[in-house]
Amino acid sequence: MTEEWGHEFWKFIMQGGQEYAPFPWQRDKIHMRAEGSSRMIGACGRRSGKTTAIIAEVVKELFTETPDISGIRKPPLVYVIAPNYELAMKIWEPIWELFVSERGGLEYLKASHDKQRKLIVLKNGARVQAKTADDPKSLQGDRVTAAFVDEAHDISEEAWANFMPALTDSKGVLRAIGIPRGKGRFRSYFHRGEEVDNDRFYSFAVPSWENPAIDPNEIEAMRDELTENEYRQHYLAEWAEDDGQVFKSYEDLFVSETPDFPEGRYLMGLDIGKLHDYTVAYVVDINTGNFVDMDRFSGVDYTTLGPRIAGLYSKYRCQTIHMDASGVGEPVMDMLRQENCSVTPFKFTNQSKSKIIAGMASEIEHKRVQFLKNDTQLYKELGLYEGKVISGGAIKYSAPAGYFDDCVIAAALAIDKLKKRRNTSRGAMQSDYVSFAGSRKKW
Repeated sequence: MTEEWGHEFWKFIMQGGQEYAPFPWQRDKIHMRAEGSSRMIGACGRRSGKTTAIIAEVVKELFTETPDISGIRKPPLVYVIAPNYELAMKIWEPIWELFVSERGGLEYLKASHDKQRKLIVLKNGARVQAKTADDPKSLQGDRVTAAFVDEAHDISEEAWANFMPALTDSKGVLRAIGIPRGKGRFRSYFHRGEEVDNDRFYSFAVPSWENPAIDPNEIEAMRDELTENEYRQHYLAEWAEDDGQVFKSYEDLFVSETPDFPEGRYLMGLDIGKLHDYTVAYVVDINTGNFVDMDRFSGVDYTTLGPRIAGLYSKYRCQTIHMDASGVGEPVMDMLRQENCSVTPFKFTNQSKSKIIAGMASEIEHKRVQFLKNDTQLYKELGLYEGKVISGGAIKYSAPAGYFDDCVIAAALAIDKLKKRRNTSRGAMQSDYVSFAGSRKKW
């Protein structure tokens, strides 16, 4: 017997033919509240089960006809929205498998489908389509009855502005789920849901440990991999405030000294200076996490730079040089290899840079590294380095205008490779998303 807040087709949505049995929080905070909330905003911890609940609600909306502002009932039009293609597929693939695949439990209800447009049309006239926010204008629609937004914290203001009006004439519903991060529309909607006199908005927060399938000890172990703010956001589902300063509690870490006779296992992080910037190389002890030597210089021709860095590499018999391989880094990388140096290339994007900077901040916060005692330049750069929330909720890390960040970048490259070599990552919950697709074939 189907509960009045559930749907008879939910028994088909799980992989392996198992009937969907919602967790208590999914039942209480999403499914039982969906009927009376036109704007549902959820701040959810990683792996809490949010994606499963979204898919279940998508299925229910496809078979729910509601009158528009003129009282006319029309077949549902449902948008499934995520910040980019990859994230959209985390929700779209199981929906595609359900209605299009021959193994899908609801394939018999499909009228047609369009792979190119990521569109499924059902026999009752309902349509469901996957959309990505990296093309905001594509989100414009006519009479959208329901918009399901995953990773809503990374949706840009332009994207919100393009799809929200499509919900107006249809009296459409919004279901936005993400982690509690950023200061964009997702956060403002969340706070509106906390207002006692706001009947349109409903908001809730769910920490990761409310997923009964996850061992709480594994969640607690993630504290060692993240900064305190990141842990609170990603796993406790808390809006952790940040003053913009990236590196904290680093002052007492500048105690390391250069050894007279290097005997450890070492690697190097290298940032190549551009124009008036400095080239910086750090050597770090893999076993202890101590920075043991460095070189910082500018105004040196690249043909001289190669042998100079190779000399430091040879002194410590470094296992590898982790360096920026883009732009001027590529020819320097070739020169270093000609000097018999092992080089590990790193491609900088805002996302990859954010990852290594956040990793360095975590290592500093947990006191797992020590810096050279007299490295006043890195000390200054750590204090000035800042993170700013940009469009869509992503964070852009940089030094303030007019200041250098060469030491921070070289140190971050060294620490990123150090973490991999020391194998500190536990491998727990590496994937942030759930996929229900039984087949990985291209749709």
